[in-house]
Amino acid sequence: MRGATSEGSLLKRVDTIILLVQDVDASVWFYSHIVGMSLKFKSPGWAEFVLGDVHLALHRKTPELLEKQDALATLGISINFEISDAEAMAQRFRKLGINPIGGIKDYEFGLYFFVNDPDGYIVGFREYKPEYATQVDA
Repeated sequence: MRGATSEGSLLKRVDTIILLVQDVDASVWFYSHIVGMSLKFKSPGWAEFVLGDVHLALHRKTPELLEKQDALATLGISINFEISDAEAMAQRFRKLGINPIGGIKDYEFGLYFFVNDPDGYIVGFREYKPEYATQVDA
C-alpha cells in the first residue's frame, strides 16, 4: 500500500473537513451559535471554522460543484466532536428546540449523542470516560 512504509505514514493529520451545504448562513449559525465553534472566515459561498488543528469548511452546493462530485457521496459523512460535558451540550440543543436523536447514550467509551445539522448531516458529541480520553500532544 502506497504511503504505508516501515518508516511511517506520509500522512501528517486531518487538515480540513468540507461539507457541501444548501445554505451557508444557516450552517454558519448552527456551527457557531449551537455547536459553539469560532468562525475563522466567511465569504458568500464558503465559511471556515478552526478547532485545534482541524478546519471545518462549509461550501455552498452549486450545480457546477454537483456535476463534479456525486451528490450521494455526502450521505455517509458524520462529524464527531469530543466534548467535556455531554449533558450540558445536549441541554444547549434542547433550549434551542433541537432534541438529541435517541437521547444521550452511555457506551463503554463514555457518553454520546447526535443531532442533525441544517443539511441533515449527523453531528455527534462524545464525552469520553477518563480512561478513553484523547491524548493531545503538547
